[in-house]
Amino acid sequence: MNKLRIGVIGAGGIGDAHLRAYAAWPQLCEIVAVVDVDLAIAQAKASRYHATAFGDYRLMLEQCSPDAVSICTPPKWHLPIALDVAERGIACLCEKPPARTLAETEAIVAAFERSGAILQFAFCHRFHEPVRQVKELIGAGKLGKIVQIYNRFGFRFERAATSWFTDPDIAGGGVLIDTLVHSIDIFRMLAGEIERIDAVVSTTLPISVEDTASIQVTSHSGVIGSLNCSWVTPVSEAEIRVWGTEGEAIIDYTTNGGARYRLSSDSEWTALPAMAPDRFVLQAAHFLNCVRYRQSPLVGAADGLAAM
Repeated sequence: MNKLRIGVIGAGGIGDAHLRAYAAWPQLCEIVAVVDVDLAIAQAKASRYHATAFGDYRLMLEQCSPDAVSICTPPKWHLPIALDVAERGIACLCEKPPARTLAETEAIVAAFERSGAILQFAFCHRFHEPVRQVKELIGAGKLGKIVQIYNRFGFRFERAATSWFTDPDIAGGGVLIDTLVHSIDIFRMLAGEIERIDAVVSTTLPISVEDTASIQVTSHSGVIGSLNCSWVTPVSEAEIRVWGTEGEAIIDYTTNGGARYRLSSDSEWTALPAMAPDRFVLQAAHFLNCVRYRQSPLVGAADGLAAM
């Protein structure tokens, strides 16, 4: 089979993650183009992968005719780029959040439904091996009936005052839409659809969007979730805890290991080995295989809409 031709639109930090992930699968794809409004940045990134640099994604789509693209721009430009990509029938891996608003997300989804092209949203934690390990524990019933899920992604965002992440016109909001959107998707993966949600946000920094958010959710099956995130706390924490009637499981993102769990009959924790590549590499592999074999993505249109 011919390798899939990949273009990455947006050459910032998350664009780097996508480029690195695609490069891990040379048997499946080749990176043919890197796009950024700052052409010098695009050129610097493209040179690493022997790709062509562009300052305009439309020119890239016309000249390179890629089989698939990653949209790694700020959310403001997800919709216009996605519409052009869908119109050409090109598969798309679109970064989170899907867009700035639910309406924009609906427009993206509708465009890909019309074209029939593959659309995957980049909720990368679905592919994080420890999250998958806990999902398997839940599915096997080892933890019993799931009662509560806790998740926190907290850190200090040093560039908050000068970053586009805190410009509501570009980002669509603050930490809620940027960071806690992952927590919502993780909860849905582990506990199912959300029936009720309560939320509070606060702003400590001199910015125009929220920098701290907590939401309380309840799934259709009655699982309670406490999902929290902050850009202002100095001690980083990235953790998921799952409690069931028969045991507890913990995912700690600050270690390189897998998940660990302890059942009611255990005196010690059981650590699960983490052997798989990182979540971005696995996400890219899933997307590439969906494109090649015309399969529906694990994280598709419905998941993007649900999160928004």
